[in-house]
This record gives sequence, C-alpha cells and structure tokens, in this order.
Amino acid sequence: MKYVGITETYDPCFVPDWETKLLEANVVISKELSDEMVEKLLIVQNRVIFHHTVTGQGGSVLEPNVKTPEHEFEQFKKLAERGFDTTHYVLRLDPIVLLNKECQDNIYKVLDMWSGYAKEHGIVLRCRVSVVDLYPHAVTRMRNKGVALLWKSFKAPKSVFKRTESILGKYTEWFHFESCAETDFTADFIDKMGCVSYKDLRLLNIKDAQYTAPLTKQRDDCMCLAKRQILGIRPRRCPHGCLYCFWED
Repeated sequence: MKYVGITETYDPCFVPDWETKLLEANVVISKELSDEMVEKLLIVQNRVIFHHTVTGQGGSVLEPNVKTPEHEFEQFKKLAERGFDTTHYVLRLDPIVLLNKECQDNIYKVLDMWSGYAKEHGIVLRCRVSVVDLYPHAVTRMRNKGVALLWKSFKAPKSVFKRTESILGKYTEWFHFESCAETDFTADFIDKMGCVSYKDLRLLNIKDAQYTAPLTKQRDDCMCLAKRQILGIRPRRCPHGCLYCFWED
C-alpha cells in the first residue's frame, strides 16, 4: 500500500525544509502563502495539491496571528500568475466558524474575492469546507478571550450546517465544493470526498492502484486514502494561535 504525503500536524509555513520531505503525491495545507512558499510550490507543483486555508477570520480574535483574507488573496493571485496550475489549488474554508454576523461577513468576503477571480479567468475552483468542532480546550480558550459561543455541543447543530449550505449555495457557479467526514452536510452541490482522494491522484497524473483506503481510520467517517504525515515534527499548535485549534497547548 502506498501513502499520500500530507501536512496535517503543523503548518508547513513554519517548517523551512518542508519541500524536501515530499512523497510521490502530496497534499500540502497552509494558512500562510508566503513568498517563500510561492517559490517552493512553483518548483514542486507536479507532486502537490495545495490546500490554501482561508477561513476569513484571519487577524480576528479567533485567528490572532493569521494574515487577513485580503493578504492571502493577493498571494493566491501571485501564485496563479506565476504559473501554478490552479487545478492543483484548493481553497480551504476549514473550519467555517459561524458565531456571529462578523464571522459570516468574513466568509462572504472570502467567497466573493475568490469567485471574482474565477469569474474573471473563466475557471471553477475547488473549495473544501467543514464546520468548526468545539473541543473542550478550544472552548476554554474562546471563553478566556470573551468569545460568545452559540452552542454547547462538540459538533455544531444541524441548523448551522443548513446555514452554511445556504451561504455556499450562492457560489456554485464558481466553486466545486467538497467535504470529508461531515455527515451533516446534505446539499447535493457538496461532494463527499476525502482530503486525499483519487481525484488528487488523477490531477497529479498518478494511476497507481496501490493507493487505497487505510486499514484503520482516526475518524470513522473519514474518506481519505491512506496518508502519511511528512513534516517529521511533533504535532502541536502552531504560532498562528487559532483559538479553535484541535491541538492542545
């Protein structure tokens, strides 16, 4: 069984040599598309599907050390204009945080900017979505910062998923929406697909049948192919300091 490399345990923007750790096929996930990362992605793009996480909350109390969505949009345009294949690019609204009107407006801001680019260039962008889970340690962080919570359960109520679908549904012309392990999404326009999928292998021109589902899963509903964490560092909360981060301090 072959593995797809993935960077789920830490943000590679804080790992200077991440590009030296790549496997044959890789999903690289980052909230900070720095100039250095742009340069490296252009070199390794034939082996990488790049997930650009822009929740819209960058610079807010929820994501205190994350760049603003406006900054990340300019960096995305720089990446695309330098020749990065946009079929290897995935906008990642993960997690979607719907705690108040400001959070919602920030989500619309992201969708408006990226859909504007897609419309201008006549393309459809992939967009992966999930709704925030409230881990106990994340709840403590939020309460300590005065963030009001609208529900008490670990998973958001179904009404939040419905509200998310109503937001995303306005942008189906310019995005192909995907989601993994989110059983409460029921809209037909959200494809149930792993973060690591056969679609990614096809985009990377890999047809090897040895890539299969893992023997065991961390989450029962996960749809990913077998993947291997490639950064080689201890999983932990990164300097972005997002309050909802599932890694404990």
